[in-house]
Amino acid sequence: MPATASSLLLFPDGLDNPLTCRERTDASSEWLLTLRHARIPFQTDHSLMVLHGHPLVLRLGLHAAADRALAGEPVVYLDGANTFDPFVIGRVARAHRQAPRKILSLVHVARAFTCHQMERLVSDCLEEALTRYQSRIAIVSGLFETFYDEAVPSQEAARLAGRMMQHLRRMAQRGYVLVCLCPPIPAVMPSRHRFIDQLRGQADRVIRVGEAPGQGIIRLEEESNGREAGQVWEVARTVLESR
Repeated sequence: MPATASSLLLFPDGLDNPLTCRERTDASSEWLLTLRHARIPFQTDHSLMVLHGHPLVLRLGLHAAADRALAGEPVVYLDGANTFDPFVIGRVARAHRQAPRKILSLVHVARAFTCHQMERLVSDCLEEALTRYQSRIAIVSGLFETFYDEAVPSQEAARLAGRMMQHLRRMAQRGYVLVCLCPPIPAVMPSRHRFIDQLRGQADRVIRVGEAPGQGIIRLEEESNGREAGQVWEVARTVLESR
């Protein structure tokens, strides 16, 4: 896989992890490059944003990273699902007559393979990386994917998840924009569904991602979260699946 970061963020145990994320937010800014026709805006008060409910939320994160990089903004991208695909970003770059290498150099990726690594990245490394890359937005892909390891006791997983969410909320209060992508929870781990519920309760904006059966349409529905009823957008599944 080609290099996707201009510099490295080190794990405390010596593992090297490139990071990525950033996004300016104004009333007219649009979130996803290939979804611009759907008019999904990124507002300044949506500091902590959660997309959940469908496996393709992970692809949405890739398109968000490409959109910001095409705008010339560095992006910090935490990958907890091991699904970062530079070819998707490269394809979007070529579609806009930009060199893939140039766009990828603005995306700084850090990968976590255990829940302990993910918690340390979020709690101990993320804000430092945002400062280092002069970034205001972080995309956290598969925030809880590493927490579904049955070898990790439920109490330990809950402690790590709680600390991680506390730091995400704190960074949001400091003005960073944090986009958390949460695919469906495995059926064998229903007890850990509360992690996503807790995160949704703390978020400034929550969007549920679903699919119309047999229609090939991905539906994004904004949850009210105590405010007015949210908007709904639709996009062809093929837009996200193209590689």
